Amino acid sequence: MDNIIPIITSTFVFGIWFGSYFNGLLPLIYVSSVLLVIFIVWQVYRRRPFIWALGGLFFVIGMLRFIQDDALPLTDISRYAEQIVSVDGIINEIPTLKVLEEDKNQVRYLLLIKSGNVGDGKKRMVTGILPVTVRQSNTMPIALQGDEIQVTGEVVLLHGYNNPAQYDSVAAAKRQGIRSRMSIEGHSVKILSKNNSASWKYTLAIWRDRMIKSMQKVMPESHAAILAGMLFGGYGGIPHDIVADFATTGIVHILSVSGSHIALVVGVVTAIGTSVVRRFTLPMILIPLVAATIVTFYAVLCGLTPPVLRSLIMGLIALLAVCFERENDAKNSLLLSALGMIVYEPTLIFDLSFQLSFASTAGLVFLNGKLVKMMASLPLGLAKALAVTIAAQLGVLPFIAWYFNSFSLSSFVANLLIVPLIEGIVILGLFGAVAGLMMGILGNIIMVICSLLINVVIQCSAWLAAVPGAKVYIPPIGISGGLVYYALLAWVYGYKPKNMVSLTELIQKWPRQSAIFAFVVVILIIVDKIYPRPMYVHFIDVGQGDATLITTPHGRTILVDTGGVVGNTNDFDIGDRVVVPYLKHYGVLAIDYLFLTHGHQDHAGGAAAVARELTVRNSMLARETHTQPVRNLINEGKKQGSTFIAVYEGQRIDLDGVVIRVIHAANSMHIGQNNEVSSVIQICYGKQSFLLTGDLEGQGEEDILASGKNIKSTVLKVGHHGSKTSSTIDFVKAVAPEYAVISVGKNNRFGHPHRDTIQRFFVQKSQVYRTDQQGAIVFKTDGEKIEVNTFIHD
Repeated sequence: MDNIIPIITSTFVFGIWFGSYFNGLLPLIYVSSVLLVIFIVWQVYRRRPFIWALGGLFFVIGMLRFIQDDALPLTDISRYAEQIVSVDGIINEIPTLKVLEEDKNQVRYLLLIKSGNVGDGKKRMVTGILPVTVRQSNTMPIALQGDEIQVTGEVVLLHGYNNPAQYDSVAAAKRQGIRSRMSIEGHSVKILSKNNSASWKYTLAIWRDRMIKSMQKVMPESHAAILAGMLFGGYGGIPHDIVADFATTGIVHILSVSGSHIALVVGVVTAIGTSVVRRFTLPMILIPLVAATIVTFYAVLCGLTPPVLRSLIMGLIALLAVCFERENDAKNSLLLSALGMIVYEPTLIFDLSFQLSFASTAGLVFLNGKLVKMMASLPLGLAKALAVTIAAQLGVLPFIAWYFNSFSLSSFVANLLIVPLIEGIVILGLFGAVAGLMMGILGNIIMVICSLLINVVIQCSAWLAAVPGAKVYIPPIGISGGLVYYALLAWVYGYKPKNMVSLTELIQKWPRQSAIFAFVVVILIIVDKIYPRPMYVHFIDVGQGDATLITTPHGRTILVDTGGVVGNTNDFDIGDRVVVPYLKHYGVLAIDYLFLTHGHQDHAGGAAAVARELTVRNSMLARETHTQPVRNLINEGKKQGSTFIAVYEGQRIDLDGVVIRVIHAANSMHIGQNNEVSSVIQICYGKQSFLLTGDLEGQGEEDILASGKNIKSTVLKVGHHGSKTSSTIDFVKAVAPEYAVISVGKNNRFGHPHRDTIQRFFVQKSQVYRTDQQGAIVFKTDGEKIEVNTFIHD
């Protein structure tokens, strides 16, 4: 019966996962649950084992819980998508303000909806949480947290970037009850009542804001941002290069309030409390009670966001185990806490933060003690420090491979040298922040000390990040590979059935067979790497932009355009956040040829990040006046010795039997920056061909037709995101594509793609694919046949 908790937890998780794919089987699920309950009752009556039947029941319950949680409430605001709606609601968080221009601000409210009407003037039941972005004059009033306001505008469903291994921001928002958004002008906002003083969230947020401002008074801006991130979470205001160094050295998690923060606070409170209790002979039970009170207040001060709440729950369960003297039952405590959280919020199993927190904690619980014993020859302090790092890293490795594709070798050194210093900064900074509210001078002194220590952390992480091989690439292994990995890990560390031999016993008993098996596996991996594969053409979902990846049969790579956010007014770098993760997910660490069809932001905005993170051997640039994104690419490319080549008509590149031809290109470096300078590139492999036209418009298409070039292609990347001024009738007839791919952003302000353009492809009987509807679109061809797969299936 000791296995009940692991079995019901794991089967419940698999039930949730299964339910996310087969939520149409509701009648069968209900019947199965009833039959399982009857079977369990019968087994109990006959006094026979029922543990696996119980697991089956929790599997079914997991499916039901997911389906119930996934159901959209009848009154949710998202049901009025694409309609003009007026809603009344309470501002649920402190609004964020961004200065756009000298006289314009952008304010973001998070609205807890009370009621609304849809054009008929009648109040009706409307619920949900609605992010509202307001563009207004800087003279207009800004509502505060707790105020009731009325907003009027079009409800728009949330839409993210739909690519493999992409962080699912839409699902993350849905877990917070957010399914839609609204963007409006300032005159569409009315403040109905002022009630901010009654909100405890508002009061705590003001305290937090005062603490951060006290840091900014005595510390450099970047140091204050880092300390605020360490204490309350967040990356705002931290220079990109510092965040990159923290990520390389494996300490970037310090900028998110997690279980380590809660454990650190508990540890310090427990150490101080033990001394006080012994001195004044007080009951020992006071220590966990006081620790629980303090960490709860700290979590609330941090905003009680979902990751903080999850960390708090795990911390409180650990303290509860201490109170009942069940510290040795850590494994079941971990599983029970996880089970409780996913029963409350089943979609947590898909949440990156939860996955990393649980996997790293499980690594510590199951592997740490065994690792310390394995390193018995080392000094105990060093063995414990290394064991903690290795155990946590082994626990999260499949998730790190899937989401980040890199492993930090320098994290071992960082955890020995930098993390203890950071822990001291967190405790000192938290004490200084609280002291600053009551005793300003003492708080300022502590903040100055923290600033000096933060500078040491920055320098040390920069040195470690600069060491060659500080971060290595690891390929994603998927769900099946992850299960095999954890099974092997459990086997190696002794978690196996009683009659099963360990890895050491296996090698000792059959040394020759083990060596032959290992040799065959290595040979198979090598053959798999060098054996020719089909050519793949990936149209990456970069929103309102273009990015196309071509991989040849022997793994050579061509990237055409890199996406970019049009009218970018924030720090979102689409190259860093979308394109580079996509490339690494498919094992692309170097680009043989990077083509930028032209320098507009939506085609070249991510180029600098690609050159910064990957090796770009040759950059093919249009002959035009260089835009800022192109200049950024050149600056990054020069650091790694990239070659920059001007694109010209007739240019031809052969890679592994794949032929890249430049069909159209600008002919002067002195022309301006416009869509007509877009290079047109044709990729041919055997009988199949792909034509990429950038943002070329009608006049450029006429020039190509007049030149008499053969542009007939299997696949056409539709010009200028399907605008009315591109893809003329004659051009579409000349290309005669079997497939037309439109790279376009959901609900874009340009109205792309135009219905007339879509109609031209229907007339041509071309099969149309769109990144805003199907996400990433991948074509596979051996030169004869061609297949297409999409990230979102119809």
